[in-house]
Amino acid sequence: MNFKNIFRTSSVAVALGLTLATVTTTANADIKERTLKFGHLSTADATNGKGAVKFAELVADRSGGKIKVDIYNSGQLGSEVQQIGATQGGTQDFVLLSSSPLTSMVKQLQVLDFPGMVTDKKVAYALLDGPIGTGMLKEFSKKNLVGLAFWENGYRQFTNSKRRIQKVEDFEGLKVRVIQNPIYIDMFEQLDTHAVPMSFNELYTALETKMVDGQDNTISTDDMARFDEVQKYLTMTNHIYNPMVLVGSKKMWDSFSAEEQKIIGDAALEAGAYQRQVNTDTEDSQIKRMQAAGMTVDYFSPEEMIKMRTKMKPVIEKYSKVVGADYVKQVSDEIERISASTAK
Repeated sequence: MNFKNIFRTSSVAVALGLTLATVTTTANADIKERTLKFGHLSTADATNGKGAVKFAELVADRSGGKIKVDIYNSGQLGSEVQQIGATQGGTQDFVLLSSSPLTSMVKQLQVLDFPGMVTDKKVAYALLDGPIGTGMLKEFSKKNLVGLAFWENGYRQFTNSKRRIQKVEDFEGLKVRVIQNPIYIDMFEQLDTHAVPMSFNELYTALETKMVDGQDNTISTDDMARFDEVQKYLTMTNHIYNPMVLVGSKKMWDSFSAEEQKIIGDAALEAGAYQRQVNTDTEDSQIKRMQAAGMTVDYFSPEEMIKMRTKMKPVIEKYSKVVGADYVKQVSDEIERISASTAK
């Protein structure tokens, strides 16, 4: 028996063990015990709520239980504006919002609100997960925020309590709640409605009291908010694809180690992929539930969709100047490139 070889092998094993232990200890030392606040406007059982839970689970698992994410559903931390302000100030750590209310901070997001800009979910995912989306997220750093990932809101549809909307002309005269975003005001005024800007937190009551006749939102939001209780008609117009944006506090982010930032960043992307899939998988059942509750559901024909987009051209031209014509062309070209590659 060669004791020299045994001793040499044992020494290498011990040294390797000590090195691994040191690396593990160092990695663990880079993760501090923290409790973080995650706010959003949806209910716990909505797809956004489920995505938030998945995010918290991933963060807890990968931090060895050291980082805990407390979730505040249903606008418990305030309106869109209040939660963004709190996240900027560092009193809230994460907020999950539709891209539309965030365009005042990141003008590049405005292009996503152009009617008919993105007509296929796969194209939307590739656009938002690629260089264009990454560039949009980076812009949040200029506003004391960190853009983490795009999740899904979905295609916006229209509901109202007055009449079936089967053609573009049927919008005329309706009082419509719109997002507090200028392009939505102009868009619905272009459809000859009376646009009323309003926070989401106020919307159900406004529909219930007939302060407004209708609103546009995604199917998941319509279902979550139980708008079928105060709206009779749903029209599938697919006029805009809306992502959700998970945004973090820069104050929080800058206090993280590189290891902690990786845990949060990876969890944001993985939870977003999960939430998108859940959102897609549940949409048909949500429509059926609302139909069973008494809503009449109509689908815009391809011809009416084209008419609607044509009517929106003055709005798109106006906001292309705001965003920048070169940037709009860059996004349009990328959508065209992705569409061609996915069609193969």
